[in-house]
Amino acid sequence: MDPSFSLITHYLSDLGAGPNGSNFVFNIGMIITSIIMIAFYVHLSLILYMKKGYKFLIIISFCLGLISAIGTFFVGLFPINVSQDIHNFSASFFFLGGLGAAFFYTITEFTAPKFSNIQALSGIVIVCSFLLFIVYNALNYFNPGHYDLESHITEWILYFILIFWIVEHAIIIFKLKIHKTS
Repeated sequence: MDPSFSLITHYLSDLGAGPNGSNFVFNIGMIITSIIMIAFYVHLSLILYMKKGYKFLIIISFCLGLISAIGTFFVGLFPINVSQDIHNFSASFFFLGGLGAAFFYTITEFTAPKFSNIQALSGIVIVCSFLLFIVYNALNYFNPGHYDLESHITEWILYFILIFWIVEHAIIIFKLKIHKTS
């Protein structure tokens, strides 16, 4: 790892241009992650359907999650050092699709009569995290250098919170499947 690398000075995507093969691990990891994201969104959608969630909201949520996963796939396929423009375009699919998916899954979870509202609350944190990063990234885009720190930090916060949200939801889905088969 590059000793100058820091969570407050680099974006997550900078790992895709890393030295000594770390870029390979990151980029392959992003491609694999996109596949895992699709499987996660399929299972979450099925659980929400079983919990009597609104079909229309589930479909919108899933489609936005799919857009986010496709963006993730192309982020891994086109690292930041290969094509900055394609990478940024792909990343925008991840961020905007992810924001939309988190927003609509949260609404779906709150409106599904048989889904825990406490579980649904975690979606608000994800939506706020996406919004915070998108706002700081836009501010940084229009005022280069003025919001670097905030943009970097909010992306890393979003990443770790998103991983936690996915793992937490996956555990709930797993527990529901075990109880259903018992």
